Amino acid sequence: MDLNTLLKNPVWLAPMAGLSDAPFRQLCKEQGAGLTCTEMISAKGLHYNPQGSGSERLLRLAPGEAPAAVQLFGADPEIMAEQAAQVAEKLGEDLALIDVNMGCPVPKVVKRGEGSALMKTPELAARIVAAMVTALKPYQIPCTVKMRIGFEAGEDLAVDFALRMQEAGAALVTQHGRTRAQFYHGESDDEAVARVADALDVPVFASGDILTAERAQQVLEQTPVSGVMVARGAIGRPWIFAEINGASEPPLTERFALIRRHVRLTEEWYGDDRVGRLRKHLVAYVAGLPGASYFRAQVNQADGFAQLGALLDEYEAWAGAHV
Repeated sequence: MDLNTLLKNPVWLAPMAGLSDAPFRQLCKEQGAGLTCTEMISAKGLHYNPQGSGSERLLRLAPGEAPAAVQLFGADPEIMAEQAAQVAEKLGEDLALIDVNMGCPVPKVVKRGEGSALMKTPELAARIVAAMVTALKPYQIPCTVKMRIGFEAGEDLAVDFALRMQEAGAALVTQHGRTRAQFYHGESDDEAVARVADALDVPVFASGDILTAERAQQVLEQTPVSGVMVARGAIGRPWIFAEINGASEPPLTERFALIRRHVRLTEEWYGDDRVGRLRKHLVAYVAGLPGASYFRAQVNQADGFAQLGALLDEYEAWAGAHV
């Protein structure tokens, strides 16, 4: 996949564990996301349990989603390279790029030296990227990196670390403007992101606090980045991609139509009656609407998609009369 083609619409959906599954990515793609990315996938999981339902299912793309990105995480250069090649072989032309997760702050990932912990071991991080770049070369698939500005509070290692990733062969860097210590608290540091974009020759995307279309446009216009990755800003608002591209916020009827489509796609994709995987999305969809707290309480008690559909009908009628 030619990276320049992807950069023509430089507003991408970021990978989010437990949230950016295939049904949600399909909606974001339909709403104008230039690229979608799988949830982060363990390279070790693919290596040691290739037929396991967890990691294998995460690799499946939604209808109309391709070409899409896959994000791998791990700390073993050999396994990361091996699985990068396996993913490229499996997905073929449906694969746009493979991203390396160097930003996840979750303790169970960090304690294994993976995710944002790689910022403490830049030599190892560079070896991982170099090995993956070599493994992906026959497939002409770019390897990219998503990282933070540092690990400990107050650190700013981003420029030096990002330059190492570029030297190792990374074709693009997505820079989250927080340290690992911050998790998702405090404000994303636009100046730190801008310093990385100024220092690198490869494209740099901004990540962190891209919560509204106005914020996305501000970052694109006021910093030297090549694009933005939208994460939490798309939860409950997959139409944010359309808004960034100039559309207006959809009216309430269209909003609920999109919610129902999300529910239907989720039921079809998983083939079960478990609504729990939708709850965070549903609560976010109605944030700010009248009676949202009542709806949230009812969603938490919903048992199956039929009951959820009835609840949506009831709530849409009530909310429509009170907006």
